[in-house]
Amino acid sequence: MLVPISFIHKLCYTIRIEQRSVDKLEDRIKYFINNAVYGDSLRYFASKSDTINQKKIKGQWSYIVELFIITVKSLIPSMNVEGTIVEYTRFEEEIKLWINYRHGSNKPLISSVNKFDDRTYWVENDDSIYARIFPIVAANTQWDIILSEIIKNVLFTTGNIFVLQECIMLSKILYLILNSQKDYDKIIINLKEEIIQLSQKELISKYNKYYRADIATFPGNFVIDFEKTRIELLNLFNGKTINNNFYILGKVLDILRGDIEEFNQIPYNFFLYGMLGLIVQNNSKTMEYKDKNFIQSLSDYLIKLRKSRINPESLYIKSYYMPDVFKYDVQEEFNHSLLNRCKVINKEETEKLFITYIKTKSGVYRFFKFKNPV
Repeated sequence: MLVPISFIHKLCYTIRIEQRSVDKLEDRIKYFINNAVYGDSLRYFASKSDTINQKKIKGQWSYIVELFIITVKSLIPSMNVEGTIVEYTRFEEEIKLWINYRHGSNKPLISSVNKFDDRTYWVENDDSIYARIFPIVAANTQWDIILSEIIKNVLFTTGNIFVLQECIMLSKILYLILNSQKDYDKIIINLKEEIIQLSQKELISKYNKYYRADIATFPGNFVIDFEKTRIELLNLFNGKTINNNFYILGKVLDILRGDIEEFNQIPYNFFLYGMLGLIVQNNSKTMEYKDKNFIQSLSDYLIKLRKSRINPESLYIKSYYMPDVFKYDVQEEFNHSLLNRCKVINKEETEKLFITYIKTKSGVYRFFKFKNPV
């Protein structure tokens, strides 16, 4: 009896995965974050799309990592369920602040807190979501809590059906991998079950209030488009790729199958670098990026949230004090609800911008504002 080469390849890859040292949950979270942030810093350094920050520093990460950090900072242990949830007053205030220190951006993010646009909400892809889902998964142990929080967080910035369903599937994969499920076939079975159970009627009934735009404004037939997307996902899980609406998910499946084993096989990308680093347990000391110690400390913080070791009262902000960071002079210090203790270390001007550098416990922020805002 002849055994297919593809089967032998997958079997050998599975054996290699199992032969690697048994890693702890803490290690898995660190593998993902370390590699993901490194991948994003490589992407940002190579890109030419950020016209505001033209003097790029090697190791600087983009808005993708900034939104990852914002999500971590907005997590809080729930008082009602056994899990960690996103506190949306904090999340929204963090994004409003981020507008003035961002390294790149996308339309849905800007629209979510400034000049909201229905069409942008439904059509555009908010790629920061692929970074925001990881801390939600890592900080929780129960899938039902994760699913609910992922849906709410996606809907905060975009109602794009492809993005929503893809991020649910990616979150399920993360949940399974972090809980030591490494068998590709079992992961696929879980994904199929999840997408089959995903009902648009139940979604609208349960999460209608979290949509930022009225579903009546959806540019198309919401019900039909939702079902078409589910079918497309099932085809992908059955090995039939018709369209390329799930690029990240497709590459992740390649990684899980063992078709992708090296970083030179994937583009610079937060989620793909994180997933490959998690699977191959890459802990190379050559990965350098901005504020590495702070970024790595977030792994320990997520573990504490996951194990309910943080008092929610210590994280809750009762009233927000958000002073204008541009009004302070060099060497002046001040308090800020989101930045905590701050010190102005430098100020600059360009033809179009006022710039101030703020030192905080977590690192140095470069705030900017336009001299003549549109």
